[in-house]
Amino acid sequence: MRYLKLGLVAGMALAGGVALPATGFAQSAAAEECAEIAGVPDAGAPVSREALNAYFSTLGTARPHCEAAVIGAEPDPGAMFHLAVIMQREGVHERALEVFGMAGEKGVAAAHTKLGDYYNFGIGPVREDHRRAVAEYQKAVDGGDVPAMSTLAIMYQLGRGVPQDFDRMIELLTASADAGYHFSQFRLAELYMKPQSIPGSLARELDLPDPIKAAELYEKAAAQGSAEAQKALKAFYEGDGMFDDPEVRLKWVQSAAENGDAQAMNELGFMYEQGDGVPYDPVRAAELYIAALETGNLRVDELRGTVNGYTPRWDRETALNFQTILQERGLYTGALDAMVGRGTLGAAARLAQQ
Repeated sequence: MRYLKLGLVAGMALAGGVALPATGFAQSAAAEECAEIAGVPDAGAPVSREALNAYFSTLGTARPHCEAAVIGAEPDPGAMFHLAVIMQREGVHERALEVFGMAGEKGVAAAHTKLGDYYNFGIGPVREDHRRAVAEYQKAVDGGDVPAMSTLAIMYQLGRGVPQDFDRMIELLTASADAGYHFSQFRLAELYMKPQSIPGSLARELDLPDPIKAAELYEKAAAQGSAEAQKALKAFYEGDGMFDDPEVRLKWVQSAAENGDAQAMNELGFMYEQGDGVPYDPVRAAELYIAALETGNLRVDELRGTVNGYTPRWDRETALNFQTILQERGLYTGALDAMVGRGTLGAAARLAQQ
């Protein structure tokens, strides 16, 4: 087909007051204007409602240039994609499908993603056909479309149009997240926090849950303006239900302690003293208490923690090790009696002030 079917777009061009270009130069100039205003074809989900509104507002500005860019011997593929998005928005689905198809044939990977959406969700006059949807998404992935990787990952997770394959799901979701797609970053973060949706054997192989990676992904998506990620990140750092799982809590505390966070070192020390989620280890507990005080970011009256709202008595072995370290530092001159009183705490305060 040498010319784009004029019935699809000529009426739009004339309605917009755009004269059909008579030369390849004029068409090329229009294509450049269309691309400069509308950007590269993108089938991804906008990060917010505001971003969605801004996107369609931009397409409205680009529309006359994109219309001019598709009338001629060589219709511009990017312009075809943008016009098809407008057609879809306006409910002209039959035309949108045809123009997305032509854009896809011209190498616009995002157009295959849009076609996949039509068959995946049964948009407009199209009936759901999950196998065909997967075929379109795969074409888009082969063409390097990042949002298609995310959607195809979900298809493998659900076994929708393809056999269920959690390894493939994670592979695609990770690739999309690494490429910077906010939607995949959020979904992968949720998986890292709550891996119940994948087989237990795979979760163990991947060492999930992994709150550290989850936090990194929430932060990346939140930085792009994802309200979902921002909400999840706030709840994450406030511990709002995020650390009910002891394994998640332990991994988070261990990571923060390794990075020198005084509160985390203190909390981890208390866990070792109590044998809470970790083996009882009074030596390690005392070492962590000392290390937390040495940062200068923990007061003596903040040492240790509570059990059911009450601060328990010091474990004898932990107290002895704590006094011993202080004595070795030349800060404590009292008896090694496991009685953490004024003398021991005074020595600890001097350590914290050094």
